[in-house]
Amino acid sequence: VNVPIVAIALVAGAILIPKSRDENPHSIDYVGFILSVVAIGSLVFTVIESPMWGWGSSTSYLGFAISAVALVAFVRFESHVEHPLLDVRVFRNARVSAAAGSIAVAFFCLFGFTFLVTQYFQFVRGYNTLSSGVHTIPFAIGAGVTAPFAARAALKWGTKRVVALGLLNMSIGLFIASSMDAHSSYFGHVIIGMLFMANGLSLVTSPSTDAIMGSLNRDKAGVGSAINDTGREVGGTLGVAVVGSVFVSLYSPKILEKFEQIPGLIANLPKGVLKMSEESVGAAYQVAQQAPVGIRDQVEAAVSASFLHGFSMACVVASIAALVGS
Repeated sequence: VNVPIVAIALVAGAILIPKSRDENPHSIDYVGFILSVVAIGSLVFTVIESPMWGWGSSTSYLGFAISAVALVAFVRFESHVEHPLLDVRVFRNARVSAAAGSIAVAFFCLFGFTFLVTQYFQFVRGYNTLSSGVHTIPFAIGAGVTAPFAARAALKWGTKRVVALGLLNMSIGLFIASSMDAHSSYFGHVIIGMLFMANGLSLVTSPSTDAIMGSLNRDKAGVGSAINDTGREVGGTLGVAVVGSVFVSLYSPKILEKFEQIPGLIANLPKGVLKMSEESVGAAYQVAQQAPVGIRDQVEAAVSASFLHGFSMACVVASIAALVGS
């Protein structure tokens, strides 16, 4: 579905968007490139794997240490090299750094929530894959309706107020989502939470992007675009990693506890299936569907309760992140 949209965008962009390029292009900064990959990659990998390793394990500490050392090395190297991959000195401009941080926080919350809410629709509400996607449409509509007004609002009331309001709205939406359960009204509780988040996202992204691009010279538009997009991608990646890790850290022990309360269930599970159920909600629901008829409802209720236990706290963590960002 993206192909015709991208084709139109490429043609329209070539015709309508004025050219902007650095008049003094330079070779690629391979050292900066490698250090950035090591810093971000090791951080994301460590956050994802730490629930399995143990958050206080030596492996976990090593992963975070590698990320921190690589990040410090990247900043120091980029500060002194003649042609840096990213001129980190631009972050001395509070308008740039605050805007990039706001975008990262917004996409941290967005990706983290989206990662879990699609599973909520499929595994807790019982929607099929297509229906789960359709039920997220209000999010897209809410963001689309708000976006055209966000930049105008920033001109009228100031970027800081509008972006802070956007992150606050995302925090409220996530807090509402944290109390969702298997019987929450879709056309009430669920949509209200999603619309708050969608509205907040639009209030953050457009003014923040404008703040970044407007703070740099035109020949540095590529740098501004890179800062903007890297903030989105790193924030979103960490959102899935951190929110997912919070979820797994709470879901895994809860599903084991719930399964132990169902007489005879664990003893009759094939080897390795219990471990898979602790790591994957989908696997746990497969166990529920194949359980004997007499205990099937109990197993499904156990999986649903365990999922919601992790989902609720993960939404609270994301809500706090958005509130701190605000």
